[in-house]
Amino acid sequence: MVMATAACSVIPTGPGDVAVDDAGSGDPLDPPYARVIAMPPNPDWTPKEVVAGFQAAMASTGDSGHAVARQYLTASFLKKWDPSGEVMVYRQSALDGGENEEDTKETRVTLKGTVTGTIGQDGLYRPGDDELNEPFTLVKESAGWRIAGGHEGLMLSEADVRRAYRLVDLYFLDSKRTGLVIDQVQLPVNPLSTRAKATVERLLEGPSSSLSGAAQTAFPQDVDLIDVTTENSRVVVNLDKGVSGSDNIAAMSAQLAGTLSELAGGSSVEVRVNGEPYYGDSALVVDAQAQLKFDPWMTPRGMQLFYMQGGALRQLDKDNVGQPVAGAAGDPAKAEGRIGALARPAVSGHTLRQAAVLSDDRRSISVAPLTPDGQWREWVTGNDLITPNWDRYGSLWTVDRPGPQSSIVLRHYYDEEKQQVRPYRVAASDLDTVEVTALKVARDGVHVAVVVRNAMGEDEVKIGTVIGEGAASRIANLRTVVNAGDKQTIKDIAWKDGKSLYVLTGKSELLEASLTAGPKPLVSYPRMESVTALDDVLLAGVKDDDGNRQVVYRNVPGWEPWVKDENGSTGFVPDGPSSPVFPLG
Repeated sequence: MVMATAACSVIPTGPGDVAVDDAGSGDPLDPPYARVIAMPPNPDWTPKEVVAGFQAAMASTGDSGHAVARQYLTASFLKKWDPSGEVMVYRQSALDGGENEEDTKETRVTLKGTVTGTIGQDGLYRPGDDELNEPFTLVKESAGWRIAGGHEGLMLSEADVRRAYRLVDLYFLDSKRTGLVIDQVQLPVNPLSTRAKATVERLLEGPSSSLSGAAQTAFPQDVDLIDVTTENSRVVVNLDKGVSGSDNIAAMSAQLAGTLSELAGGSSVEVRVNGEPYYGDSALVVDAQAQLKFDPWMTPRGMQLFYMQGGALRQLDKDNVGQPVAGAAGDPAKAEGRIGALARPAVSGHTLRQAAVLSDDRRSISVAPLTPDGQWREWVTGNDLITPNWDRYGSLWTVDRPGPQSSIVLRHYYDEEKQQVRPYRVAASDLDTVEVTALKVARDGVHVAVVVRNAMGEDEVKIGTVIGEGAASRIANLRTVVNAGDKQTIKDIAWKDGKSLYVLTGKSELLEASLTAGPKPLVSYPRMESVTALDDVLLAGVKDDDGNRQVVYRNVPGWEPWVKDENGSTGFVPDGPSSPVFPLG
């Protein structure tokens, strides 16, 4: 049963119906939420009902100190139980045991199900898929059954997390302080604060462990937030101190605008210091789109699609008709054996575009500027290279595999002054003794995805971060987001944005993966060979039963052929369009 009124509803989360307030002030900076009201243990409850009541009390958003949940514990277990640490997230299948026999003084109730993730103290959610078999020991005291042993931290069901937490995007700076990086964290609902204030407070704490060493912030370590309010159709962020210098102020403004964009609803943000105008005699007003102006790669505009056909790189025009790119990359006669029929090109993000392709023998990578006089030039040589990938800083990434289960991550820069390519080995200890089959740096220049193949030929996908540049480059913070399955192979990966990654399996299954959720299956297309994406635009290179090829566009809920020939046809043809790619894709 679920009852509801204008101010309160009842959700059956404990041994009986548990009261839930529809909390929130109506303030746009504090959207309403369901507030679970904890119920203390009842002397007449059975052991199983006590455990169920404890589960519900742990989920109470109206009891931030968990005072009611503590009433379910014996004095000795209370000393061990710490709700301030990592949170276990679970999906329950059963609550077994705990028969309430009159002569029993001690019993056990077991919570069974699946551990679907954890939430760290920094709000970082780590998906999981482990068996849950958690025993609770209960003893009978004068006031009824109490829990004497069990999990020593907070446990929340998936439904509890949806009520008690909000997934928020925090905006931080890349290492050059010229770009923005999104850090998705779970923010606990705090009935004593607005969501906007809690979000900015969390922003001031700095990045989560997933961005350790890879992201920066414009805010000083000792800055404190006084409040976040609304005034004259503006969001007002009141700090106890500001930052100095136009670059730091611009970076701070972009962080605030991005972090508050969902709650602000298009309103500008004014930053004050101790309630006074930021500049003393004038206000600092941050445009609602400041994050997009600070970092155009947050929502790239005017990016055209590139693809391969007939041994040449072509660019799609506004009518979806392809034209050869300028220079040698668009002329099959000038391929010089560098471009195979099914080469997967990488296109840089510079104003002056460059294309990079891997040779058919996988022993070299060549680069050509997309200009009328652009010629192919060999940038990289190796034993067994993977498809190259550009980052936003103009460096070219690849991996060489000198032997079985051995990988060397390489990063190449072009030195304009010396007119030469400068190679660097990237420190990546987690990848040295595995076979890397793909590597893609996200458009934020910080997140990196890799496909790793184990000794049994099964692939898994990991996401980590790039730290440093040049000789100091390294890859760290790697976490698995798609586990190796039964003989699973991965054909391709493509970043949607700085948060989500598309994964194409060897069976043409399409997944969306991220650091904050398990892989989500998407509607795919038969015989997909490669994928590329730009925010919500997703395209794939495919072939039909006869081996004819075409590029298809995801038009939810299905797909449609995308590239037209000179006659306006989008049919599949021999040597048709293949390997679509966006810049930095």
